[in-house]
Amino acid sequence: MSADEILLHDTYESLRPGPVAAEVWGAFQEMHAQPASPGDNLGGWSTRAGGWGLTKDPWRVVEADGGRRLESVATAWCADNTSILTGEADWRDVRVETTAELRPPGDGWGGPAGVVFRALDHRRFYAAAVDEDGFAKILMRVGNGWDVLAWAEAAIEVGEPFAIRVEAAGARLAAQIGPVRLEAEDGSLPGGRVGLIGSRPVRFGAITVTALPGEVERLATGRAARRRRLSARRRAFGRPVVWKTYPTPGFGCGRRIRLGDLTGDGRCDFLLLQVDSPEQRGLGCMTAMSADGEVLWQLGEPKPPPRMEVSADAPAQIHDIDGDGRNEAVCAWEGELQVREGATGELKYAAPLPPMAPLPDVFKGSINDWGAGYCDDGPTVVPSAICFADLAGRGRPRDVLLADHYHTLVALSPRFEELWRLTCSHGHFPQAYDFDGDGRDSVLAGYHHVGPDGERIGRVCMQDHQDAIYVGPLDAEGAGPVKIVMAGGEDGLLLLTPDYDIRQRVMGHVQRLAVGRFRPDVAGLCVATVLFHGSEGIVSLFDPSLRKIWTKDFPSVGATLQPVNWDGSGVELMLLSGIRPSQGAAGGLIDGDGELVVPLPDDGGPGLCALARDFDGDGLDELMCWDHERIRIYHTDRDPPAGPTYRPIRPPLWNMSNFQSYWSLPRWGR
Repeated sequence: MSADEILLHDTYESLRPGPVAAEVWGAFQEMHAQPASPGDNLGGWSTRAGGWGLTKDPWRVVEADGGRRLESVATAWCADNTSILTGEADWRDVRVETTAELRPPGDGWGGPAGVVFRALDHRRFYAAAVDEDGFAKILMRVGNGWDVLAWAEAAIEVGEPFAIRVEAAGARLAAQIGPVRLEAEDGSLPGGRVGLIGSRPVRFGAITVTALPGEVERLATGRAARRRRLSARRRAFGRPVVWKTYPTPGFGCGRRIRLGDLTGDGRCDFLLLQVDSPEQRGLGCMTAMSADGEVLWQLGEPKPPPRMEVSADAPAQIHDIDGDGRNEAVCAWEGELQVREGATGELKYAAPLPPMAPLPDVFKGSINDWGAGYCDDGPTVVPSAICFADLAGRGRPRDVLLADHYHTLVALSPRFEELWRLTCSHGHFPQAYDFDGDGRDSVLAGYHHVGPDGERIGRVCMQDHQDAIYVGPLDAEGAGPVKIVMAGGEDGLLLLTPDYDIRQRVMGHVQRLAVGRFRPDVAGLCVATVLFHGSEGIVSLFDPSLRKIWTKDFPSVGATLQPVNWDGSGVELMLLSGIRPSQGAAGGLIDGDGELVVPLPDDGGPGLCALARDFDGDGLDELMCWDHERIRIYHTDRDPPAGPTYRPIRPPLWNMSNFQSYWSLPRWGR
């Protein structure tokens, strides 16, 4: 056996004893790309723990006789994701070897423990494992489902070491699991990474991956061709170059930022928002900054950057609520809803936050609180998000939808008189849309659709809540029909009619949603999703019928997949994240094939947050990346194309949200 046939031999020496995990982790990474930390203990492995009852970090390295061992301490069930992966995505014909020792199980069902191979991501792989029923099996996991490809009873006792050896050659899968030999034929998963699964307590020895005959040559040829292809694509798209940098010392923020014209000069200004308390019950500091980086005004005392950002929304928008032709800052501040002059921050008018009363016990007994409580233990509605709608038919969206974290939505007039309120699982951010063309908006409050007067039009009953909503056509011409697409968390990807007839794709925790023309070979708009909570960083692309085109596992999270008009061709890219290689992963723009065609320069720039917008008005988007200390905007190094300009229709700035969907409807102009 020559040395180049060994693709991996891992004795876990790159890991410290203790949990295999990132030092800083949390729900904030739904929208923030946390840089790598010196305290991370990953060593080239990626771990996922799906299942709300599981321990946060089920994998750990322990010292044992004969060297280090990688151990799972979870007692999960078969749908939980307790996989840990390493290696390369293009491995195909390989042998995987390790030793294992079953440990005493904890409370619960338990599940398979063994080797993972040909893993496309943490939800699609083969496994050679001992299952909780005592059988050795070759399994295939796709999503939450398992297919048993081969099985036999195995007499393997707790504390008894045994070997696992897998060979995958084309569609032939063979496994030796202790004393049991298994074979199967299946070519559904052509190749991928390797790893371990520990849905019950188990301790693994070193893992070795060996290339089968012809695999090394195939890898070299394929990688060279991919490098040439990707290099050509990157040259065609050009590079991001620094255009502007704005320091934000002391008052910078994470994803809680708003854009809009505060000064009336037609340019895009910034409103940076910091929270007041860990309970996220209001804003503590607001800083308005001009398009030139000048601080226009500031309310409250800025705080130092938090160790972990927050994932909740922010009750503030930039919008002309009073119809005087100039934008105001509309916000929840110190127990009031306030309207402040955009340029100066001077108070124009205010009203107390709507009062709150305890929610009915029958409601609390039926609806989860998702860790934020029911927000009914105080005197007022807890302000989490502000959305504008035209409920009265004024021709402008000046009515206010005030949402708490999950359960109460209050509709208010432009002077903050209460119109109606709704108690339901409204999710994170409502959407307003005039379905019947009468000039008055209906409201999509998560799994409830209500009319402009608050009357129910449609409802679905699901286990989770919506994380993002798109409403509109999915054809390229915008002719319709109008469709509703939701990122439904654990409920998956949802397609609904306005009456809330529903089609559901269960695929993991769908957190992010983007809609745009991402591929020239698809007739219409594509839908892109990002998974989180147990399946972090898995990105999928669908056609207008929600037929899956591809799924890929990306190493970084914080992705929005916001459509980006980078070259003016009419086919847009997707914003993956703002992170840089020196921060732990490569961010930038991916194309409709999932290739990183516009990587961000590894120039020390901020990578925590990113969004795209045409800041200079030339028709092409710039990339805005920021953290707590600075904002940096990147411009393409290419000139806009000659002729008609592609200027897609985007979500309005007056309804920005940490949980909005990002959509882009085709439009050509000059």
